[in-house]
Amino acid sequence: MTSDPLRATHELTPLIRERREQTEADRRIAGPVVDRLRASRLARMAVPELLGGLETPTPEALRVYEALAGAEASVAWVTWNNSLPCFFSRFLSPDARAEIFADPDWLYANSTRPSGKAVACDGGYRVSGRWSLVSGCELAEWMAFVCRVEENGQPRMLEPGVPEMRFMFVRKDDCEIIDTWHAGGLRGTGSHDVAVRDVLVSEAHSASPAAASTIDAPIGRVPIISTLSAGFAAQALGIAFAALDTVLELARTKVSPDPHPDLKDLPANQASAAAQRAALTAARTHLHASVAGIWDKAAAGRPVDLDDISAVWGASLHADEVSRHAVDAMYAIGGTSSLYTSCPLERAHRDLHAMMRHIVCQPLWLENAGRVMFGMQPVEPLYAL
Repeated sequence: MTSDPLRATHELTPLIRERREQTEADRRIAGPVVDRLRASRLARMAVPELLGGLETPTPEALRVYEALAGAEASVAWVTWNNSLPCFFSRFLSPDARAEIFADPDWLYANSTRPSGKAVACDGGYRVSGRWSLVSGCELAEWMAFVCRVEENGQPRMLEPGVPEMRFMFVRKDDCEIIDTWHAGGLRGTGSHDVAVRDVLVSEAHSASPAAASTIDAPIGRVPIISTLSAGFAAQALGIAFAALDTVLELARTKVSPDPHPDLKDLPANQASAAAQRAALTAARTHLHASVAGIWDKAAAGRPVDLDDISAVWGASLHADEVSRHAVDAMYAIGGTSSLYTSCPLERAHRDLHAMMRHIVCQPLWLENAGRVMFGMQPVEPLYAL
């Protein structure tokens, strides 16, 4: 095992590619890949080194997500999805965090959908609910779910019109996984529904995003949600660059029937490939520069302001859109070859379009970034978290 995340990613990539079809067929990441993922600790890049994490600077984590997505989107997705519970552990006490992250081999899953309730009781909360799209739930030891807090039969309010919401960390043994993930894109993520029925969760195993961070390190100071958006964008870029590479490889072997010119000989294809490479490279550079800005501030102990966060949101959603355009363009260039599951373009197209349904790449974040640029406050409560 190496503590260099990017090197570990490159070492893992051949196995990921070798097991792609098994991951696809099983609707979950292939076992040998999971074993190596655990050993590499790539799913713990946002965990302090003290707890067996890699405590990886965000710009470096982006390179990992991009490389993983270029090899297999489902592996990248589950790895990235682990980062939210890791980041949210900053709101736990040190003792609770040490308990939940005690074993370096443990993986995590989560849902930010507020589809559960946590009834306040002596010592903690009685948690019930059902959450959809819980990626990697079959592999996880702990899962974190957003719940609405109730007390005396009513929602507990932080202020008028604002109910209290908390993350509840629940052991897998207290969860029921419901086989619902029959999907086209990101098929290997195992994003099933998970149900919890009247499980006692201690106060220590719950977290409020309104709490102060208990991790005095850059990994405990970077904004969480915009950092996640950047990780999402890095995956989109990875899929798009891989699609471009596929077209260039396809051009070396695909011969069109006479009298049609070959794929590589069409000026429109030549122009499209050059334009998409330029757009992707520019989007990647802008994304990394924006993320480096907030990481450098966090590392120096300086506050990250709304303008910094706005820049990351803008760069992330820009990279998402550029990646979508690039994948669609490469899929079109591939012609009939793109229809076959044996062609990586087919997988890239459905994986990326499945990704684009995620909340983190929806227009509301860009709208809030624009509000900040105009000197107004964002309206999305999690915008600056």
